[in-house]
Amino acid sequence: MEFKCKATADRTYKVHFEWGILDRLRAILESENLDGPYYVISDKNVFHHQGRRLKSALKGAGFHHHLVSPGETSKSLKDWWRIQDFLLRKGAHRRSVVIAFGGGVVGDLTGFAASTFMRGLDLVQIPTTLLSQSDSSIGAKVAINHPHAKNLIGSFYQPRIVVTDPALLQSLPAREFSAGLGEAIKYGVISDPDLFEMLNQNLEKVLSYNQEHLTALIARCIALKIRVVEEDEREEGLRKILNFGHTVGHALEQATRYRLLRHGEAVAWGMLAAGRLAIRRKMWDPGEFEKLRSIIVRSGALHPFGSLRNKDILKALKHDKKKTGKSLNFILPVNTGKVAIVKDIAPAEVQAAVDYILNFRY
Repeated sequence: MEFKCKATADRTYKVHFEWGILDRLRAILESENLDGPYYVISDKNVFHHQGRRLKSALKGAGFHHHLVSPGETSKSLKDWWRIQDFLLRKGAHRRSVVIAFGGGVVGDLTGFAASTFMRGLDLVQIPTTLLSQSDSSIGAKVAINHPHAKNLIGSFYQPRIVVTDPALLQSLPAREFSAGLGEAIKYGVISDPDLFEMLNQNLEKVLSYNQEHLTALIARCIALKIRVVEEDEREEGLRKILNFGHTVGHALEQATRYRLLRHGEAVAWGMLAAGRLAIRRKMWDPGEFEKLRSIIVRSGALHPFGSLRNKDILKALKHDKKKTGKSLNFILPVNTGKVAIVKDIAPAEVQAAVDYILNFRY
């Protein structure tokens, strides 16, 4: 299966999506005139489990690799600098190809590093997690974190290609897979009621790595992400709907110093907060919110986030990069499959939504 995503007015890039497609990586790269040399950025866990397979897929092509620690803390200026130093030491030049081989953290960090070295090297995304395959590898937003705000330092930078192999997910720990469902569930709420219902009816099959249902889930998320980013690459309008669950989600990540929650887990909590806010405003059907609640609980994405207090999360929200002036922007459901950007949220409403997740009972 192949998707095309418009990168610029005169260039598109392909998202190659197929079980086992990694084995054809060398041929795909050559068909795109990406002859190397190759510089692979991965994390230690991914490379331990999949590095041998990547080497085999490159079929004798020489490559250098640099490994970062797993987790959100690697999206830092320190790790960005280490990649710049690695590229310089290993002789990277303007014809070099940077390959991000990992999940969302590796994709964001590597993309930002590629965008800045020599004013931009060719970037190939090979996502290895459910979150990165269904969402973050597509759309050109690359970034690192600031201690006070998620993804604050970054750029818009399109890959040359994305190579997505769902077979890579089979080595994922259960927690990582469940965390990735947070972003996938989002797409059902914001634009695809059929996807939402499919998850409600077949979530357990997805969790058991059923090939038919997992393929359908990832393919629909890819298509939806491409549709949104093609219309609004730089998040000036429609693309903002992709931030459903991210306002409170990013605050949770920052308040826990990026150490306790996977990104998809934070988004799952953030969707519950946003959904609760929509219910208090009588914007959304309570029955649909309960369905969302059930899907999220069954997905296993609600990892505990420690002994946070309401004020800790509210403090982190002050640094949200999606603010308009002093006002927080929330993406709230109107119907399942349709959301609105709401800017007039009162502080008391935010506090109530945060209290809901702080006191959440399964």
